[in-house]
Amino acid sequence: MIDSPEGGAGLAARERAAAVAELSGLGHDLADLLEAAGLARSTYYYALANPKGPTRPELRDRVAEIFGRLPNGVGHRQVAMELRAVGGARIADKTVLRMMREMGLRCGIRRETDYHRYNSYKGVVGETFENVLGRDFKADGPWQKMGTDVTEFRLSFGKAYLA
Repeated sequence: MIDSPEGGAGLAARERAAAVAELSGLGHDLADLLEAAGLARSTYYYALANPKGPTRPELRDRVAEIFGRLPNGVGHRQVAMELRAVGGARIADKTVLRMMREMGLRCGIRRETDYHRYNSYKGVVGETFENVLGRDFKADGPWQKMGTDVTEFRLSFGKAYLA
């Protein structure tokens, strides 16, 4: 983990500090471990002195109770609305989302838009033609190579085309 080429860059500083603390307890030199982990000495001691606590622990029981009402649970937006309306808590949606992630709660119902973005592609429609020009638009004289384009305008009474 720590002796990766990136110096443990994929892990958060607190996680790297915890790994360094564990290895330094086994008798390894702290300076070498900090260098291998890519941590500054001050960052290491800050992470040890300020462990990350759970988010809003006073609301965790209420969040679990709201989530457990339905078999698939409810999403963070619904939990946040319930906390604000019934519990009177001042809490943001993202804070509820972070709490639910820390607690391992995940709604079984997902939004359709989370899975894909809008794509207007409908496959091959109509007849296609061979690319005869091959992007070679230079001609020795007039009327040797001609092209066209069609533009569609959507108007209040329907569609109009300009060719």
